[in-house]
Amino acid sequence: MTKHPKLETLPAIARFDSLGLIQPLEPGSRGENVEPDSDEGREVYRRGLILALELACREAFPGAKLWVEHAISLGYRCRLEGVSVANQTDAVDRIGRCLREIVERAVPFEYRVLSSDEALSLEGEPGLLARWHKGTGEFHLNVLDGCSAFAMGPTVPDTSWLSLWELRPLGGSFLLRFPGSGSWPSISPWHDRRKLGHELDLEERHLKVMRTQTVDALNRRIRQDGGRELVMMCHFYQNSKMVQIVNQVSDQFPAKRVVMVAGPSSSGKTTFTRMLAAYLGSQGLRARMISVDNYFKNRAETPTNPDGSYNFECLEALETGLFGKHLKLLLEGAEIRLPRFNFHSGVREDDVEPIRLKDNDILLIEGIHGLNPGMTPGIDHDSKFMVYISALTSLNIDRLTRMSTSDGRLLRRIVRDSFSRGYTAAQTIKGWSSVRKGERSYIFPFQEEADLMFNSSLPYELAVLKPYAESLLSDVQPGNPDYHTARRLLRLLACVEPIKESMIPRLSIIREFIDGLLLDWEEQ
Repeated sequence: MTKHPKLETLPAIARFDSLGLIQPLEPGSRGENVEPDSDEGREVYRRGLILALELACREAFPGAKLWVEHAISLGYRCRLEGVSVANQTDAVDRIGRCLREIVERAVPFEYRVLSSDEALSLEGEPGLLARWHKGTGEFHLNVLDGCSAFAMGPTVPDTSWLSLWELRPLGGSFLLRFPGSGSWPSISPWHDRRKLGHELDLEERHLKVMRTQTVDALNRRIRQDGGRELVMMCHFYQNSKMVQIVNQVSDQFPAKRVVMVAGPSSSGKTTFTRMLAAYLGSQGLRARMISVDNYFKNRAETPTNPDGSYNFECLEALETGLFGKHLKLLLEGAEIRLPRFNFHSGVREDDVEPIRLKDNDILLIEGIHGLNPGMTPGIDHDSKFMVYISALTSLNIDRLTRMSTSDGRLLRRIVRDSFSRGYTAAQTIKGWSSVRKGERSYIFPFQEEADLMFNSSLPYELAVLKPYAESLLSDVQPGNPDYHTARRLLRLLACVEPIKESMIPRLSIIREFIDGLLLDWEEQ
């Protein structure tokens, strides 16, 4: 097995955010430790790798432009623009040879911190995004031998650090793979995520139709009419996707009478499930919803994490046997009594609420384990219709810098947590790494089990979240462990044109995250 000393032996790297410097931490120096296998550490590596790949593509195919698109299976789908490639495998081999040579040359990276005025003087592609920048802070760029990209954060010091990567052909494009979250610094085995890949391809095509592939393009659309046409078109598109799901669920009823809805945090599961219930009602089917939260084990029986805290996200925290038994009885036409979990006492009260399914009743069940067969023991797979929902944004900040789906969901959650729980942005950011760890363990491995996927992202949502998120993120002060993340997100939002909240339809799924109106409509 090939050794990668810099990745394997370095205990930590230091981040000096004001200078944008990443280097080994020296005793007595000031800085924040960033573990290489942390979320931020991996991003530091990937930012450098993308710029090195851009340089490799320029050397392999002069005049070609690299586009870094959506993430899939711990990799980025990439494509070359402006060049005709007859054999994709040969092209990828050629790029790979150039990339290996660039790594060996130890080409240094430069992290440029520019004022707003300095950013306006940038020419070419870097200037496209810079002209929208209205922040009081700086505009940041990562630069490698004439290649540059918007900097969500710094990179490694030079290309010699980028010793671990993999390129593979992927249809008419190719995939750049890198170390992930498993056993750093190895690259995990390749798993073809066909259903997820198809949904991401649809999103890429949708962005092209909407003419919003980059933040610069999005801003130009918003400047035309405040975003009115874009918002309306996206709303109709998302509704059409919902109708497709409803038609398939209706067509397979009553053979499939249980609809399981699962997805990661801030994907819009609750709003989607309520909307799905309303749509099904219009087809004559009455949706009955069961809350998985009521099947938690008593607090004394809940598994714990290594630090002693309760692990409420693992499957073992739920009484899956009781849940499967209840579903089976309901599908057989029997009456059951649903439990109710008391979150104050940590005790489940059994046999509380009676329920029996009528001929036109369909069960809607939302929960993070919805696609895991272990959630429904004893239930025939063919009796379930499984839906995976996530915010699969494919928006690019610029040609080389993609908008992280995780960052998109984090911004959603920061805004929603503010009005729904009274949380500060720092509180939400602090718990985000734990949320993501749970997703990687309990949600993402089961994505491909879904019968259908629903993408809740909207091309313009950064523009809607901007005024809410900027205010909350600005309150995170220097010295706070989450200050770096807050500043990183603020630098992005400073380049986005806002869309007024009044422009957003009342029944848009994004309402869950800006004011909760859609969730409260039954009480209005």
